[in-house]
Amino acid sequence: MTETNGAGNAENLRTESAEESVPETSPAAEENMPETSHAAEPAAEETVQETLSAAEPAAVADPEAVRQEAMGQKKARRKKLAGFGVRAVCFTILTVLLLTYANYVFTPKHDYGICSMMNYYSQEPDTIDVLTIGTSLAYAGINTNVLWEEYGIAAYNLCSAEQPFWVSYYTLQEALKTQYPKVIFLDAKPAIYTRDYSKRGRTILSTFGIRDFRNRINAILACVETPEDAISYILGLPEVHSNYKKLTLNDFVMPPDNGGRGASWKGYIESDVVEKHEKPSVVWNSTRRNMNPREEEYARKIFELAKEKEIPLVLIGLPNPDYANDHMYYNSLWSVAEEYGISGVNYNDPNIRFGLRYSTDFADWQHLNVKGSVTFSRKLGKDLQEWFGIPDRRGDPKYASWDECAKIWYEKYPEFESSAWEDNPLNWFPEGLPSVDGIPEFPPEGEEFPEKDWNGDKPEEEAIPEADTIAV
Repeated sequence: MTETNGAGNAENLRTESAEESVPETSPAAEENMPETSHAAEPAAEETVQETLSAAEPAAVADPEAVRQEAMGQKKARRKKLAGFGVRAVCFTILTVLLLTYANYVFTPKHDYGICSMMNYYSQEPDTIDVLTIGTSLAYAGINTNVLWEEYGIAAYNLCSAEQPFWVSYYTLQEALKTQYPKVIFLDAKPAIYTRDYSKRGRTILSTFGIRDFRNRINAILACVETPEDAISYILGLPEVHSNYKKLTLNDFVMPPDNGGRGASWKGYIESDVVEKHEKPSVVWNSTRRNMNPREEEYARKIFELAKEKEIPLVLIGLPNPDYANDHMYYNSLWSVAEEYGISGVNYNDPNIRFGLRYSTDFADWQHLNVKGSVTFSRKLGKDLQEWFGIPDRRGDPKYASWDECAKIWYEKYPEFESSAWEDNPLNWFPEGLPSVDGIPEFPPEGEEFPEKDWNGDKPEEEAIPEADTIAV
């Protein structure tokens, strides 16, 4: 009991001690405490409100500032996209230029097609008075150097081997973009071609020199049977990349050197070969043989184009020993031309005599050689002056490239140079032949010139080299 009471007393003492340690509050203080606590709450709210009000301008942006910021971001995006676009365009242009140049490098620089087209763009605009479109018969037969040297006629041969009329059409379209000739000669030879489309090599030869891409594509499409067949030709490299084995330094040079003839070259391609032939035996009549329908279709387009441009167009039949096989096709072409009021001259006509010798003037069964081209071009130049009054351009500085071209050619073939051949006939005309004012009188039809060794002192049989066939 005593212990229990002692413990209780101790507990009571601790409780009292704890109560004594808490400070007593006066009644007045007790009354003020609640009031102070409640008054502090509105003050705190006011402080928070003031703080929020002060921060509000930073949290809620000005609409104009927002708009300006959005515009700035938009401009930045545009600038970034523009930079990307410029880089993409530059890359595309560079790629196209590199591919174009690669196509040029790998394309064979043959003078008998591609070069005559590439070189055409180097001609001073509106300087070509006589433009010839056609096949190898034309570029081997029409000697532009003779026409210039002896008549002052500014002529250009825009020809390629086995050029069909569908290529001639697009070639002429391209040619008339920079030139307005006084007369166009259209080679009649394609009238005999029977193929509906061009061979691979001829397609490359006839179209890859065309600069206008749209015109080139149209020419390629005309050469092939289906559009799918045209893709590799349009791209170019798939067709010519294998030519890398034959590349020379000249393949990298622009413009091409045109078979060593220089940039002044006018499209005449000579052949020094001599092959004996007999004069063709032709029954000269009006019998016709139908042309290939596609050849006729494009011949008509050429006639229409010439009429549209109001440029005289003349069909020309160049002399060749195989003409007997061509005659009836030529008759058909002449008949079509008449529908358009187009005229023509066929130098295979036995009534047109100008001293051409089948025994010495041909390189093969189709093409005139150098001597034959001189003889024929003298006749052609005279006819051009009589029929069309083609002006003499010699001495005009604008035509200096023709002077340069003729100079280069006559340095190679000095034996054919004559500034006025009527007064100074070349020494290969037959000796003892009657002449009038220096022009030989040729024998009647059916008779031949007396044989003459024009190659030198060797007998004619030894002096004539083997024939080197030229592709038509």
